[in-house]
Amino acid sequence: MTVNNGLILTLFFLIVSLLALGYGFGVKARRLPFTAEIGFNQQQWQFLRWWVKLASFVGVLLPMCLLALAWKQPSSWVFWGSYLLIVAVQLISERVFSRSLVPSIVVPIGFFYTVFRLWQLLDGFTQLTFSYLTLVGFGVVVLFWVANLIMLMVMAIPTVFKGSESISQSRL
Repeated sequence: MTVNNGLILTLFFLIVSLLALGYGFGVKARRLPFTAEIGFNQQQWQFLRWWVKLASFVGVLLPMCLLALAWKQPSSWVFWGSYLLIVAVQLISERVFSRSLVPSIVVPIGFFYTVFRLWQLLDGFTQLTFSYLTLVGFGVVVLFWVANLIMLMVMAIPTVFKGSESISQSRL
């Protein structure tokens, strides 16, 4: 079964939304070892602003260009359409949940969507036909999302994770 079918996409969205709700309410109730705010320092915020611009280019505009280059291939429309749909759903989810629950919710949402996106890209690699140019572009997209996953694990997750000691202290 391909990753980019309606059932898989819907189940993924529902599961991540439920996990996000659990995270948001758990952090608000101080039952989870995460902070409500993202405690980045000024240097980290500057890096993140640059990173978001890079993500807009490599994660959205480049895939749109790759879709345009392969516009005659129906499999390309299905793949890149699903990819871009998931990007849009992620951005909407992050905005809605961070405003209604806790700002730090963007970290786990970003983590889950990045892992799923890498799964999509792996699946797409086996299904799409590439010219040299589209293969290079596809590789750049994959490398960016691998780097994004590393950034989340090295910079973002440690910033919002407090550890189990803080939970036991908050219950006293």
